[in-house]
This record gives sequence, C-alpha cells and structure tokens, in this order.
Amino acid sequence: MTNGFYGSTRGLRSSIGAISLAAVFLPSVVYADAWSLGAGVMTEKLAYREYKTQVMPIPIVTYQGKYFYINGLDTGVKVINTDTHRLNINIHYSPLSFKPADSDHSMMKKLDKRRASAMAGVGYQHHAGWGIISGSVATDILGNSDGVLADIGYQYSFKFGKWQLVPGVGVEWQSRLYNDYYFGVSQRESQRSGMSKYRAESASSAYQSFAGYYSVNDNWQLFLMGRYNHLSDTVKDSPMIDRSYSVTAATGVIYKF
Repeated sequence: MTNGFYGSTRGLRSSIGAISLAAVFLPSVVYADAWSLGAGVMTEKLAYREYKTQVMPIPIVTYQGKYFYINGLDTGVKVINTDTHRLNINIHYSPLSFKPADSDHSMMKKLDKRRASAMAGVGYQHHAGWGIISGSVATDILGNSDGVLADIGYQYSFKFGKWQLVPGVGVEWQSRLYNDYYFGVSQRESQRSGMSKYRAESASSAYQSFAGYYSVNDNWQLFLMGRYNHLSDTVKDSPMIDRSYSVTAATGVIYKF
C-alpha cells in the first residue's frame, strides 16, 4: 500500500456543496493500526440566497484498525477490508445547515433554521488499477430531515514523487424529505417571510472533486481539496437558492504517529 491516503467512501456532503468532513476531506488513512492527528480550515460557498461564505476550523483525528476506524467525524466497522473490496457500516456527522442570520436577504432572515445531523449507512469501494468506484447510502438518524442520501463516484489516483493527486466525479441522489427540509419553504415560513411556498422533490446532482496530498516526510502530510457541485433543478428552483452551483475547499496538515 502507498504511504498516503486513498479516496473516500462517499463524496462531499450534499448537492448544495458543503463538504462532508467524514468523506473526501478526511480520506481514510492506509496505514493499519495507525493514529493520525491534524488540523485544517474549510471554506464553503453555499448556494443559499445572499449567504455569507462559511469558514471553519477542521480538527482531524483518524484511526485505522483491522475491523474498526475513526475518520474525523466518521466512525464505523469494516465488514469487508481487502485490497480490492471495502465495505463499511458507519455513522457520520453531516454539518449541512442553514442559519437565517448568516443571510443578508431580508426574507431569508425570517425562515426557520435547518440543523446539521448525523447519518448512518453503508459505504462500498472497489479498488482496481484503473481507479476506485465507490457507492454509499445513508439516512438521517437524528430526525431533522429524516432524509436519505445515495452516492456513486469514481476517482483515480496519480502519484508524482511526494505528491498524490486524486480527481473524481460522481452523482448524488437526495430524497424528497432531505431536499424539502434544507431547500423547501413551508406555508408558515411563507406567511412570515413573504417568500413563496416551495416543496422540493427528490433529485440527483453531479459533482467534480479534487484532492491533493504532499508528503513532507514519513509523518507529516499536507492536503488541499475541493468540490464543485451542479445543483439539481429542484434545488435551483427553490426561492432559497440564488445560483446553480456551489463550491467548497479545504486545506490542512496531518501528522501520523
């Protein structure tokens, strides 16, 4: 195995474009029975109307054992873990949220909050010489949206000396409950804010991702990652949204013990 990282089981967190800290931005460490600590900064430009750019610190703790792993905000059990096939059962934090005060739009300020949640599901990867195919299904277990996300993606890793570059593409499906919670406008919200009532439906959206890693030495590694999301029509049509895409990026450093 390489002295570095491989691609994630899931893509970034949602069609609106924020990053799942338990996914591509915190890819699983290849080393067996190894701990890693790190820190970084994530910047996300969500597609909500007149919404402030979100900047937040990223604490990183990872552990890769034979049957169990901790991967930042993701933890799970390795059901299958071979060089070719990897199947995990996992629980991870999904930080997608909406805070009315973070929008400069007068109507948006009168909407309800959309809260972050925890997701539980199954993730699979197939590793081959031509790249990595991944798929996952996860559902909200805190009852915020009660929604479901499904993702299928492809990544290929290039190595150039101390550099590892991992471009990827994928498609994510969001259930009606998920989209309606984060992008819908209820009758009560419409009456209070003056914004049109909107009911979002299930939809699929495409994305492109990129990850780059630089091994300073055997212990220290730098990373830079990003994702560009093409919003689905049901998301773009929401009165809460003012663009057809969203972008997220992060950078940081990791130390392997």
